[in-house]
Amino acid sequence: MKKICIYTANRSEYTRLRTVMEGVQRHPELQLMVVVGGAHLLERYGMTITEIERDGFPIVDRVYTVIEGSSLESMSKSAGLAIIELTKSFTQIKPDMLVVIGDRYDMLPAVITAAYLNIRVAHIQGGEKSGTIDESIRHAVSKLSHLHFPATPDGKELLIQMGEEPSRVFVTGCPSIDILLNVPEIDKKTLFSMSPIPSKRGRFAPDHTKDYIMCVQHPVTTEYADSYDQMTQTLEALRQAQLQTILIYPNLDAGSNQMVKALQHFSLKYKTDDWLFCYKHIPTDIFINLMRYAVCLVGNSSSGIRESCYLGLPTLNIGTRQKNRVRGKNVIDIEHSADKILQTIRSQIYTGRYPVEHLYGDGCAGSRIADLLASVVVEVQK
Repeated sequence: MKKICIYTANRSEYTRLRTVMEGVQRHPELQLMVVVGGAHLLERYGMTITEIERDGFPIVDRVYTVIEGSSLESMSKSAGLAIIELTKSFTQIKPDMLVVIGDRYDMLPAVITAAYLNIRVAHIQGGEKSGTIDESIRHAVSKLSHLHFPATPDGKELLIQMGEEPSRVFVTGCPSIDILLNVPEIDKKTLFSMSPIPSKRGRFAPDHTKDYIMCVQHPVTTEYADSYDQMTQTLEALRQAQLQTILIYPNLDAGSNQMVKALQHFSLKYKTDDWLFCYKHIPTDIFINLMRYAVCLVGNSSSGIRESCYLGLPTLNIGTRQKNRVRGKNVIDIEHSADKILQTIRSQIYTGRYPVEHLYGDGCAGSRIADLLASVVVEVQK
């Protein structure tokens, strides 16, 4: 039986890994081993390890890898600490294969560790193009990996152009789409009665009878110094839009503290209790259903690129973080300018829902990846 280690360090990539973990857990020839680290273990990011525990996955180790500071230096030091801690973890549990996803900085230390320990690596979502340092990290992870599960044919083509063996590259679709296409639809009134979206009116309690915007915006590492201003521009546009807004806090990347400060200062400057509702984390099933009823999605999250096209959700992609990714006709790219963001929000709301596009898979990626992990044999040396 193959021992498959899945490493997760952030709420967003856990969402995309969940169906892969389910597929591995069900497969008779595979043993699932989950190592949890990074932001999952931090209260200020929602202590999202509790969600993994509730989902019933076997957590074999917890690795504390985050250096406080939310700066370029702390992020670099965190990567170094992760290599040290993961070396101890992987040496102890001795997996046959490590599975990682995407392009976050948390993933590169895990793959470097596996490479030096002669552990085979499978990479999900390789071969994609995007903006800033994320693309470099993704390609570096791909070059250290032995098995590749790109989400799209374009991803497969780029991986082969990068020199990866075609026999080790399999288009599987994106695992996050598995959840999107299988989450039960919840009616709006019931949805807003569920934690953490309480139905009672009052502080941090949206009104389910009114339209609302969703905002998910993260820092851009290569634009670290601009994080405060970028967040402020978005908040000013949302204030002038005069609609309820459900906002999810930024991720752990360098610049997140500045974005949170911008949010705090903005809330002190303006009365926001009756329109801006902020959450450290929203469970995936609730988040997807919130997307069903939102009039617009604003920010720079990958959910605005991957999931939104399946719902036809009018989306504003702000800045460079998702540059060059394959996107649907529902996405409009815009720079960090309050006036232009506001203008585009109004235009997107006026346009309404777009035709649905299926760009990132058919909802079967998790089981498909599990089958491939069981059947494909790869040697340590590429």
